Amino acid sequence: MNRYTLTGSDGRPYASERPGTLGGHRRSRVYGRLDCPGALRWIARGHYVAHRVFFADEAAAIAAGYRPCAVCLPTEYRHWKDHRTAMLFTICDTPIGALVLAGDERALTRVAFHDGVAAPAGWRRDDARFAQERRQLQEYFAGSRAAFDIALRLEGSPFQRRVWQALRAIPHGMTTTYGEIAAKLGDGASARAVGAANGRNPIAIIVPCHRVIGADGTLTGYAGGLERKQALLAHEGVLLPAPYAA
Repeated sequence: MNRYTLTGSDGRPYASERPGTLGGHRRSRVYGRLDCPGALRWIARGHYVAHRVFFADEAAAIAAGYRPCAVCLPTEYRHWKDHRTAMLFTICDTPIGALVLAGDERALTRVAFHDGVAAPAGWRRDDARFAQERRQLQEYFAGSRAAFDIALRLEGSPFQRRVWQALRAIPHGMTTTYGEIAAKLGDGASARAVGAANGRNPIAIIVPCHRVIGADGTLTGYAGGLERKQALLAHEGVLLPAPYAA
């Protein structure tokens, strides 16, 4: 019986008795038909094979963080592109600055500090859509909520999503280090790779990357600035070392 190696929705390889129906490229994170003319040209030149992966179906490819090929899957690509550009958003005021919340009708995909940056072209403001998210964030800052119950869609590579899921497991009022997360993830994950994924967290506060600190107790980097990171940890009751303690 033939055995095939496919890539699952978690980005990891697994053995299958059936061949994949779609091919992908690890570096470009694009998937397409097995007879895609663009991919076949690269394969003929000897450049593509080392990074070739296969998927059982489109759902697995999308879940693994790949996007459709514009050459062989033009309709799917247009749908993907429209979905990426037609975002809904709102602004939520907080004690540490305004937040931009963005997503679609089903899930929240981004939370970032506003800092006066204009919304990208094609985004549409819809305050009613994000009423629940705004309410839960207001409860968090009021001190009456320690955990969020919000539908999220974390968009990134399989490794990044594993790191972000690990962040969600850090309890309110606790901190961990990049090295501790790397050790929990295993698979040779390094503290530096975890730090890079942590820095690309697309959903601030709700996915609490602010709870990750350096091994020596330093706050290290934070996309919203170290003052905000310090304020969030202090708000959660974390005992901060000098010079961060108030």
